Amino acid sequence: MTRIHATGTSEAHYRAERATILAQISITSTDRSESIRIATQLHNWASSRAQQLRESGDATWHAANPISTWTRKSYAQGSKSKVIVEHITSSQVRVKLSNLELVSELVTEFSEAGLHASVEWALTEDSRRAYEQSARKAAVGEAQEIAEDYANALGERVTRVVTISDTRQTAFGGPPARAMAVAGGGQTELAEVTVPEITVSATVSGEFESA
Repeated sequence: MTRIHATGTSEAHYRAERATILAQISITSTDRSESIRIATQLHNWASSRAQQLRESGDATWHAANPISTWTRKSYAQGSKSKVIVEHITSSQVRVKLSNLELVSELVTEFSEAGLHASVEWALTEDSRRAYEQSARKAAVGEAQEIAEDYANALGERVTRVVTISDTRQTAFGGPPARAMAVAGGGQTELAEVTVPEITVSATVSGEFESA
């Protein structure tokens, strides 16, 4: 009886199905009340826009973090005594789009309003689960196939699977995508946004008995 160790890997790529847009608000002013006022207006507008997208069915989820204000002190340029006090008010609004055709439009809309927008891509939970199961089965199959090859080389065949050890699969969407609004000819040009693929992979190490 022989014990054979083999590793199997599976990897597949799937088009992203969701895009979470992170809109970051940051207002700096020497007047604390003004900083809070402008940031609150932008925050409420972004939250309202996200709610509209949910109601229309173009988004599945959104969240608005509370605004926060902090003070930054620095010296005036060329001076070691004159202190400048600035008040920075910031917050975040996130919205998960199911209608990926709106990604570029919404990023541009947020950018034009003075927010910094970035995009994170993902699969739906149901799809991710199904693709992970498929990857695990394929990885086990590859490990067993490799073990069979070694067994055949010895004039034997695999008779039993002793152990299977899982190395967690990872999913990658690439780095967060960013788009910017570009002004031209009095009209806003939308920056092209390509929907990326998400990689789902699985790796297993197996121990097999052959005879």
